[in-house]
Amino acid sequence: MRNRSAQSVARPRLALGVLIGMVVLLAAPAATFARAVTGKFHDELPTESDTITNFPCSEGVPVVMTSTLIRDGHFTDAGRRLSLHGTDTIDYTVELGDGRHAAGQVIDHFNFTFNFKQTRSVATSAQQEAATLYSADDQPIGTITVHVTHHVMWSDLNGNFAPDPDEITAEVDKLKVTCP
Repeated sequence: MRNRSAQSVARPRLALGVLIGMVVLLAAPAATFARAVTGKFHDELPTESDTITNFPCSEGVPVVMTSTLIRDGHFTDAGRRLSLHGTDTIDYTVELGDGRHAAGQVIDHFNFTFNFKQTRSVATSAQQEAATLYSADDQPIGTITVHVTHHVMWSDLNGNFAPDPDEITAEVDKLKVTCP
């Protein structure tokens, strides 16, 4: 996962973790003694800029990425099991040091299931990204595409409901990057 726009996905993942924590704290007690609690969520994060070195097709050269995230989804809390399903839409621009720039979008479909009775939880993500790369004089050079499917597993070995070192593993099932 740390290949392409990992920076653009890392911030949303942090926000997803905060969202999951809020849902667990607020919904779990109510669902323990009742039927499943379901709901929708929507979040629009403010525009952020960051310098990254892993933008696809840039050969590790630092670039400035400016991105905006919109997250929509659904959760189900059945007391001992919490599921989140949704979509992150990340619109971004990238400024390369030589005058080239790119404008693109990442669509990330995610699924997170947490079971309080088991020590293992899994988050799955399927991402599609497309960006148009432009020359310094604003002429389109070509299209950058990225497709990736990955899983993040959390085994809460000590039962403290907090990720600790050696409790998280990641697995990339598919990764395809095309450059102009």
